Amino acid sequence: MVNLTINGKKIKAAKGSTLLQVARSNDIMIPTLCSADALEPYGACRVCVVEIKINKNSSLETSCTYEVSEGMDIQTDSPAVIKARKYVLELLLARCPNVKAVQQLAAQYGVEKPGDHLSVENEYCILCGLCVRACNEVVKAGAISFFGNGKKKAVGSPFGLGAEDCIGCGTCAFVCPTGIIKVRDFENATDNIPAGELQIGPERVIENWDRNLKLKECKHSGSPYAPEFMLEKFKKTMPLTPQFFDIAPSYREYPEVDEERCVGCGACLDECPVGAIRLKVKDGTKDEVRSNIMKTHCCGCRTCTIYCVRSAIQVPAIA
Repeated sequence: MVNLTINGKKIKAAKGSTLLQVARSNDIMIPTLCSADALEPYGACRVCVVEIKINKNSSLETSCTYEVSEGMDIQTDSPAVIKARKYVLELLLARCPNVKAVQQLAAQYGVEKPGDHLSVENEYCILCGLCVRACNEVVKAGAISFFGNGKKKAVGSPFGLGAEDCIGCGTCAFVCPTGIIKVRDFENATDNIPAGELQIGPERVIENWDRNLKLKECKHSGSPYAPEFMLEKFKKTMPLTPQFFDIAPSYREYPEVDEERCVGCGACLDECPVGAIRLKVKDGTKDEVRSNIMKTHCCGCRTCTIYCVRSAIQVPAIA
């Protein structure tokens, strides 16, 4: 543990933590546009700058990338910090004047418009890199990346062509702070060809990456639920049960814990490949610990049923 001070408040923090993590865990607000818990710190937007004083030296640093150290004195809203954030927000507002997230954050700092010395563009991407990092670090598809330099820097698929490695998961759209990435599902997609109209069926379209993916229909409900390309890729790389590839999430049968047989040994928790199991205290008695399967995280692989020493985890038969 290290001792530091943030805005006059003395705090103990774990070594290796970033200033942003420590501030948030102590209810100290630091704005950011390019940070996500599931991704490595990047420091692209520069909105999270703070003033750091170590001995007699002072500097402005991005809090999302700067690790804590003993004796640090941090100011999150000093005059120097406010001035730096205003300048960054002026630049962002000049690039993306119609992006709601930028407008709202700029308004909090009294920035209503970019300075007269800045030329106003009409972009919607703030180049935060969240979509690129999520695609590479979390999804590991590597379908999109940065290209170009300076004012020509942008996000896109290789050579500006359709992103052939995109699995259509929609993670890029989920993390995008500006909403510029559009993922649309169509129940009955069609295409115009010289011979007439071609019926495609259920399809997912990601316009930004010029990607069209056929959707698989659930065997139980008949409703489309996921791109076939994504499911086929998962089938080759992940030890999942057939229901994962044939049945929509809301119709799947997930493992259930018999709390009378479970002894809370934690074997299932250690072996779960997606972190969908946690131990909980039953009835508030510390001596009674039981496994709890979070269906929002469970992928239906049934690994837990194999490693349960008491056969307390079972999967109901699928009708």
